[in-house]
Amino acid sequence: MYTENCITLKDVTIGYHGSPVLRDVSFSIKKGAFTVLVGPNGSGKTTLFKTILKLIPPLCGSVIYGTGAHPKLGYVPQRMFLDEIYPFTAGEVVVMGTFGQKKPFCPISKTNRLLAEQCLKDVGLLEQKRQLFSQLSGGQKQRILIARALATRPDILLLDEPITGVDVFAQKMIMELISQLHKKHKLTVIMVTHEIHSIPQWINELLWIHHNKLNLGTMAEMLSMFSEQKTLSTV
Repeated sequence: MYTENCITLKDVTIGYHGSPVLRDVSFSIKKGAFTVLVGPNGSGKTTLFKTILKLIPPLCGSVIYGTGAHPKLGYVPQRMFLDEIYPFTAGEVVVMGTFGQKKPFCPISKTNRLLAEQCLKDVGLLEQKRQLFSQLSGGQKQRILIARALATRPDILLLDEPITGVDVFAQKMIMELISQLHKKHKLTVIMVTHEIHSIPQWINELLWIHHNKLNLGTMAEMLSMFSEQKTLSTV
């Protein structure tokens, strides 16, 4: 059981151009944890994610990463559209994840090509490496994007709505894959979703955005809170 915090937010307010979306956000995520961030569309989930990723700065407060060096972050965005004019294969998309590990304009090393192949194996799509990304199914595309994130050799894997827009069977496969990768690579995983029904029962930590407030607790606590508030709203 890990006890070290890998990400801590202290009194953070997030938003755009000085306009807050969420205020006074404080929580810590342990190294090796699998944390799920849930909330309705437009509640600020993606904005919080972008703040953790340093894509946007907090309006105030502090985001602290571990106890020293900044961890490597592997990011699977909410939507990814590769221009279909360019004939990227699945393998080429995964190799893109290694670009931060080499000097600009240098050829791709054999080591990085082998790493990309291993990442394809990890998501079960090595046989599709020469297939055009544009020709893959929605579920396969999502798995390729997860493989690309793995190719960054991340300490923390962040996934923004990884099961949105795919069928129920693909949702189940993707969730099982993420769970396996979490255990195999001992990754810290932070996943955003509004598909509450798809969250594995063993997940023991939820961040739930409700009425512009961030609540942290177990699955049972969050579902109990949701049920109570739903009941009160109907009285």
